[in-house]
Amino acid sequence: MTILALETTSSFGSVAIAKDGKLLALSCLDIQVTHSERVMPEIERMRVSLNMEMKDFDCVAISNGPGSFTGVRIGLAAAKGIAMSLKIPLIAVNTLELLAGNVTGGERKILALIDARMGEVYGALYDEKGKAIIEPRCSKPEDFLKQIDVPVIALGSGVDAYKNELDRLNIDFRTVPLHLNNPLASGLVSMVYGLAEIPPYNLDEMSRLEPFYLRKSQAELVRDEKESGA
Repeated sequence: MTILALETTSSFGSVAIAKDGKLLALSCLDIQVTHSERVMPEIERMRVSLNMEMKDFDCVAISNGPGSFTGVRIGLAAAKGIAMSLKIPLIAVNTLELLAGNVTGGERKILALIDARMGEVYGALYDEKGKAIIEPRCSKPEDFLKQIDVPVIALGSGVDAYKNELDRLNIDFRTVPLHLNNPLASGLVSMVYGLAEIPPYNLDEMSRLEPFYLRKSQAELVRDEKESGA
């Protein structure tokens, strides 16, 4: 099976290609250039360098949020377009689960935190095997972190952003090396290969797939405020 994987939920985006259980290529996207300008050209560059055709892909994997609203939207649109044109399965994974997958198999629970800006975090708590204990949610850092009462390994952009809060609440946490602190397309590849079976191509289900935002965008919040004021 040949897999194309896309991760665009943060400024540190990536594209990976794997075949028959072997990672063939991993490319990280330039954070200074928007994903809309880089994703498709990077897929094309990697495909050509590997002497592959688009028809060689059997499956597309995408991290579907939470994260950057624009990045999530761009990644999902690209993944849908490729999967629909090739009539191949599309597998979507939430970004917090993808993050947790970087460190499964250890002795501690896994605290995945993404800085959601606006004084909020996207957070989830997983067990050592990556099963959710606290499901993904968006909340104020203190409201989420005060639920953490076990030793954890903590990773994601929210750890650096709210390390003082982790310390203040006396959470027993360990951080990870730099290369494990971001969601990566290569992690998506591992998750797909770990599935018991690959779901079949389903156009209706794919058409209904929406970004996993976890909260409304700023534009939606402003609109709701105006409507409520009216």
